Amino acid sequence: MYKSLIEFLNQLQESRLHLVRSGNNLMFESDLDTMQDGLYWIYTSYTNSELLNSRPSQKPGSIDFADRVATHRDLQHICTRTVDGFNLVYNGIGGVGPKGSGGLRERILQEYRGGDGTGSLAINDSSLCDLEKWRVSYVLWSEIEFNTPQRYQDFGKTVERLWRLHFGWPILCNK
Repeated sequence: MYKSLIEFLNQLQESRLHLVRSGNNLMFESDLDTMQDGLYWIYTSYTNSELLNSRPSQKPGSIDFADRVATHRDLQHICTRTVDGFNLVYNGIGGVGPKGSGGLRERILQEYRGGDGTGSLAINDSSLCDLEKWRVSYVLWSEIEFNTPQRYQDFGKTVERLWRLHFGWPILCNK
């Protein structure tokens, strides 16, 4: 059951890579509404060498690309998925928080802006901030048929773990 779910999820997410554009505000070029739950994937056309030689954001909790690549690059089971010349480097879960705020769209934008101790990529504040070289994909829980009484956080962690076991660990993921 889970293998077919994971393969469906991956096929769906690989079919919808989107840009995030900068202006007065970051703009996610998709029809993803706010207050949604799901998984997201981040791709880049930057090479591992460029990631290895990058300067991270100085915001607290930001992921240091060079450190992650140096730690993971020679390990087995690192994700090597590529779509249209963009390498999959990160994935995560996003959804409406316990206070009824936030959501997947907001979490994705946090990966670009950075967040206070959230473990985000903080792409805009890194030395690799050319947004044309980054893409984002997502799958909403509402797009997946599953029978489970689990809350999305619990189910999301399971699906994220199973996806990584099947397709490999994204090179910029911490945990």
